[in-house]
Amino acid sequence: MPAPKVIATDLDGTLLGRDGRLPPRNQKALQAARELGVLTVAVTARAPRAVYRIPELAPVLDAAVCCNGAVVYDTANRTAELRHPVPLAAARELHTRLLDALPGALFAVETGERQLTQSVFLQEGVHLNDPWVFLEPADDLIGAADAIAEIVVRVPGSTGEAMYEATRHIDLPGVSLWHWGSFPEIECTAAGATKGAALAAWCAERGIGADEVIAFGDMPNDVSMLAWAGRSYAVAGAHPEAVAAATDRTGPAVEGGVAQIVEAVLGLA
Repeated sequence: MPAPKVIATDLDGTLLGRDGRLPPRNQKALQAARELGVLTVAVTARAPRAVYRIPELAPVLDAAVCCNGAVVYDTANRTAELRHPVPLAAARELHTRLLDALPGALFAVETGERQLTQSVFLQEGVHLNDPWVFLEPADDLIGAADAIAEIVVRVPGSTGEAMYEATRHIDLPGVSLWHWGSFPEIECTAAGATKGAALAAWCAERGIGADEVIAFGDMPNDVSMLAWAGRSYAVAGAHPEAVAAATDRTGPAVEGGVAQIVEAVLGLA
């Protein structure tokens, strides 16, 4: 296989281990790729702060597309650009419709720099997502943000699939809804904020086409990226939607599934 110009990879469940850290084999493979002139990009649902606070990631990344495509983060300068904010009017209408569809739902607003919420439950199972701003139940959650990168929704005891099924009838121009499989959360971004579109734009700015990109992922929010890249790999155990979108398969994240392909393609094995 010809060497790519870009390696794009999801983080959680794909590049990172179960402990949220970068396994040494994946770290070594991406570092070797960069030394050969290949650009490496993390494409993640995480906010920028949840990328730069993993110290071993910064040396092996040229950039990170964050918040499911809403934010582009320069890892060298630690600067972030919110390219696709959720329109405020759409955010308010979506909040109302989600409350109707998901009784008991809890909400947070991600700005790209912080999260605003009215419930401490949103902190559970989420790593490196501070700073948090806690509002009173009667406060205007949507209006409290200067700009909205994502709306995060959780229903205690539910699953992402169940929440998505309960909300898929919501057809609101300007927004898209994503789920993480069994993880009890859905995320809502601007319609133009998808991993695939954001990665395509980042590559186009550098004169790089889809056929020069290898992508890795494991969840439904990776589908647009896996479908766009010329070669794409779903890691072992990936969600069926990710498997269907990818051109190929690789090993599990914990066994260096990303590194397995990078080593083979770049002749590092």
